[in-house]
Amino acid sequence: MDQDIVNVVGFLALTMQRLQNIRDNEFESLMDDVSSFYDKHDIVFPKIDVSYFRGKSKRKALDVTYSHHLRVEIFYVVIDLHLQELNNRFDVVSTDLLLGMASLNPVNSFGSFDKGKIMRLTEYYMNEFDSNKLRDLSFQLDSVIVYACGSDKRFFNLKGISDLAKVIVTYN
Repeated sequence: MDQDIVNVVGFLALTMQRLQNIRDNEFESLMDDVSSFYDKHDIVFPKIDVSYFRGKSKRKALDVTYSHHLRVEIFYVVIDLHLQELNNRFDVVSTDLLLGMASLNPVNSFGSFDKGKIMRLTEYYMNEFDSNKLRDLSFQLDSVIVYACGSDKRFFNLKGISDLAKVIVTYN
C-alpha cells in the first residue's frame, strides 16, 4: 500500500504536467480532430477566424474571434479548472506528508526509506524544531533504521506502516 502512495503521487504529478502540456500545446490538434469529425459526419464546420458575438445581439461586436473564444474562454478555462482542483486537493504539504509516510515503509528492510522526505516535514513545524532538534532527529532517523534493519527481530517481516506503528507502540 505504501508503494501505492508513491505511485499515486507520481501519477498525480504526471497528470498535472500532461494537463499543462495539453493547455499549452494541443489546442490546434484538438481543433483538427474536431474539424475531421465534422467532415466525417457531413457537418458544416464554423469559420473560426470570424468575429465572435456574445449572446443573441450581434451589434456588440468585440474584437474577439471565434477561435479566441474557443481557446481562451472555453478550452483554457476547462483545463485550468481541472488543474486548480488537483492543486486544491493535493497541495505541497499533503503531498510531502504522503511521501514522508511512504518513505517509512518497512518492507524490504526499509528499502524505500528516505530521510530527506521525513526531514522536509519539519519545515512545516518550524516552531517545534530548532537547529539542535533537527540535528538530533537526523541522527535518530539514521540510528533507528540501522537498528531496525539489523538488530531487532520485531522489525523483520513487517508488511507496512501499520505494522511498524504497532511494533513501535508495543515497544514503548
